[in-house]
Amino acid sequence: MSYVEVQDILALRKASRRLSTLSKLRWVWFDAMKRHVVQKGLPIPAASVADLKALNAEHLEARTVHASRFHDNWYSAHPVAKKAIEFSAAPYMDNQLPEEDKPAVTHLSFLPGRNGKYLITAVGRILTCWEVPLGESEAYRVAEWVASRKIEQVVVNDDPNGHVVLAYYSAHPTAQGTVECRALSLDKFHGKFYCRMEMRAHRQVSTPLHLLHDDYLIFGDPMHACYLSPPTMVKSLGRSTLAEMPDNNILAVKPVNRYLLIVRQRTFEVVPAPTWRGNRAPYHSLVTASASIEMDVPASSSVIVVRQVFAASPDDLPDWPSEPVTVLSRCSDDGFEQMHQYDLLPNPKAREPVNTKKGDEPIPDRFPCVFPSQYTRVMSVAPSSCDLHVGPSGKGFWTETRNIVMRHAKTPARCLVGFDVADVEDSPRDGKTGPRAARVELCKDVIYARRCNIHEILWKKYIISATALEDTVGRIAVGDVTGRVEVLDLA
Repeated sequence: MSYVEVQDILALRKASRRLSTLSKLRWVWFDAMKRHVVQKGLPIPAASVADLKALNAEHLEARTVHASRFHDNWYSAHPVAKKAIEFSAAPYMDNQLPEEDKPAVTHLSFLPGRNGKYLITAVGRILTCWEVPLGESEAYRVAEWVASRKIEQVVVNDDPNGHVVLAYYSAHPTAQGTVECRALSLDKFHGKFYCRMEMRAHRQVSTPLHLLHDDYLIFGDPMHACYLSPPTMVKSLGRSTLAEMPDNNILAVKPVNRYLLIVRQRTFEVVPAPTWRGNRAPYHSLVTASASIEMDVPASSSVIVVRQVFAASPDDLPDWPSEPVTVLSRCSDDGFEQMHQYDLLPNPKAREPVNTKKGDEPIPDRFPCVFPSQYTRVMSVAPSSCDLHVGPSGKGFWTETRNIVMRHAKTPARCLVGFDVADVEDSPRDGKTGPRAARVELCKDVIYARRCNIHEILWKKYIISATALEDTVGRIAVGDVTGRVEVLDLA
């Protein structure tokens, strides 16, 4: 029975009493989980592969059905939201303001590792954590933080085990040209944010914020890494000469096991991560032990896809994943808007690092990835496409303007165009399987659309101001300029 599709197992349950009894056995759903979720590389909602042996039949069935429905809906002819929760993220003091004067939602993020249950919103000076349980119809305010000035940027810790959950910066209330950067931890029991780090620096040095991972924050260009746990310190990171190149701003920074992948407009750079397996990298390796390559076509935005859905514990992870690391960059080449795909394959000649001095962290003599000489694939995109998002499983979306049919009439709308970065193996040659490659598949239809008027298109000031994705349970959050937030369940 576990060989058939998940929806067929549920349909067979209604055929007879005997099949209904068989469809509720634990081994049926354990095999279905392995075959239809794990082997397809889909994330398991609220569990890991190691937890499957401890789950009973009901829990295995619920997780298998949820993951399967999200995946099927994503690839369906017309993806639709099964449920939507809408609430106002504007603070209490602004509820009486006119509609046009309400502050906009400038940031949305789901807290990683919480299965889409907790959502972070930034509205004006107010930073709020919301609890949006699955299956509920309301959102509940968990904690709130008020900054001295308007919050300009927020980054969320992509390590769910990190003590600090987010960092933000805002303008200093008195000193001109100075910003305040704070790192906050969340106490859900008492409903409070606590400040764990505060830094004041010149705007050109400390902005923008690029990455918050584990116990370090990466900011600025040239880049610096600030350790948040004692002893707190700030160190330079990467090659400062890359920041001096024209039109070479940082677009994306992603930890890839032992290393950091830094994608700029014109260059790719790989440097050792500031922290790996609880140990801090030596200062000289953060500055000198880097490799980079310059690309022909500059990009305007990029995302990095590292697909390690069923990764083991951090102590068992390799220096570089065996699957390709994919970079999607939006470029403009000779007037044509395109999405370039670059694949960074593991370096077969990479060796384990060797200690050069006693007490120092080992530094590898060869970097574990092979830089691409050119893009792997290219896709044409609309000139209005922007705001790229991608999750750990490879599912993501971007925002663009399209003409859609609504109430038997064509109208312009801001749409979320979904895609999925899946791994495939090249065809065998001479009896040997080729290297793994990545394949980008677009959804057959938009996953969300909201009507917009001609003034939004002309001035490029759209009502949708922020979006977020949680690809474990299949949730999308959309915020607008009126302070409203809509959470969509796709499973």
